[in-house]
Amino acid sequence: MHTIPDPAGSETVSGSCEPGAVALFPSGEALLSAIRGHHVGIHPLAKLAHDFGVMYHRHLAMIGGECHCRRDELVLAVDVWVTDHLPIPHPGATMHTETLGAVIARLAEAQVHAYRLLMTIDPADPAVHAAWYRLAELVDGYTDLTTDIARRARRLPTLGDHW
Repeated sequence: MHTIPDPAGSETVSGSCEPGAVALFPSGEALLSAIRGHHVGIHPLAKLAHDFGVMYHRHLAMIGGECHCRRDELVLAVDVWVTDHLPIPHPGATMHTETLGAVIARLAEAQVHAYRLLMTIDPADPAVHAAWYRLAELVDGYTDLTTDIARRARRLPTLGDHW
């Protein structure tokens, strides 16, 4: 298994439950916090999730037109980091249909959309509930996927669909 340095500079085994260990993947809640910019933390994937959040927020506010190009760059950055750090899958591990970069991009877009709806329309509107429910489903999917990857039960496509 790979090791990841903790903030104090010592190294811990990925997935370790030792105090001060940096997890192989940030939790779903940590990603949501990073996307909102509330607490980005030190994990490289949280920092990239924050970048996705900024990009989607700007896109909704019509501040930037480079959303799809930047999205592809961020997806690739996540996928390269994951390729360098994930454990070798078990020979019988099942293939996931998309890369982790694509999963985090979709999660960030859904969170920005749900928050935007909450702030711009009546919170009792069914569209608000549907958006937040969908976000919760995506967080659950991310958690299940990263748990399976850490357990070596799931493998990811190699660097996704970057042509």
